[in-house]
Amino acid sequence: MTEANTPPPVEKTDKQKESDNELVISFLTLRNLIGISGMLLPIVLTLFTPKGEQDKVMEHSISEYYYTKNGDLFVVLLSVIGVFLLTYKGYDRFWERTLTLVAGFCGIGIAFFPTATTMGNSFSIHKVRQEVPEFFGLVQWHFIFAALFFISLAFISLYYFQKTNINDVHLIDAQKKKQKAKRNLVYRACGWTMLGCVALMILYFIIDPPSLRNTPVVFALETVAVEAFGISWITKGQTFWPDGEHYMKKGLRKAKQKIEQSTQTS
Repeated sequence: MTEANTPPPVEKTDKQKESDNELVISFLTLRNLIGISGMLLPIVLTLFTPKGEQDKVMEHSISEYYYTKNGDLFVVLLSVIGVFLLTYKGYDRFWERTLTLVAGFCGIGIAFFPTATTMGNSFSIHKVRQEVPEFFGLVQWHFIFAALFFISLAFISLYYFQKTNINDVHLIDAQKKKQKAKRNLVYRACGWTMLGCVALMILYFIIDPPSLRNTPVVFALETVAVEAFGISWITKGQTFWPDGEHYMKKGLRKAKQKIEQSTQTS
């Protein structure tokens, strides 16, 4: 066969690249990093924020940790999540990319546009009572960023995570369809959980029940929403119900094989 008659190389689909470990960093690992970072946020802030004897176990909301001795950690963790989301490109779907960009910018916005210092009558003695510049302290900006952050992530989970790349449909066998169906249940549950938590928080702020002002209602709802966000993303990263062998296990196996081959040839 002459060079002129040589057929052009067949372009691999995204699913084939994933299975060949060629898109591990940009897809599966990045999804897991985004999810794990989100899940760690309320846990790290609660466990590692210094407290005095009279302090509460937790703040009224995750956002109030901005005013604690771990305020810098709060900003860093949210910024990391935001940067991870900004670098995630998905499967080149325009609206999915737009939603991840919105979520990324809003995650960073939550960190740099702090909530009110007196939110929920929270007066922990380890709070740093400082005046925030007016532009950065506008409470409505903080709430707008927080709402858009969760709503964007919820729609990604409900709509885009359940989709299958049209070029990969012919690669999916019966077993993979079962795994995909299980993951789709998780995406739906997580997406509706995030939207439900946002709705309940809005309702809570509208009603403002006096009996719950000293109860960390917002912290609880935010934590549930953040954990749902994290579970959705690590599921998309195939930490749960993977298509065949887990990609990390597969990568380690291939690395071990290469080491053994190099040892044998040396």
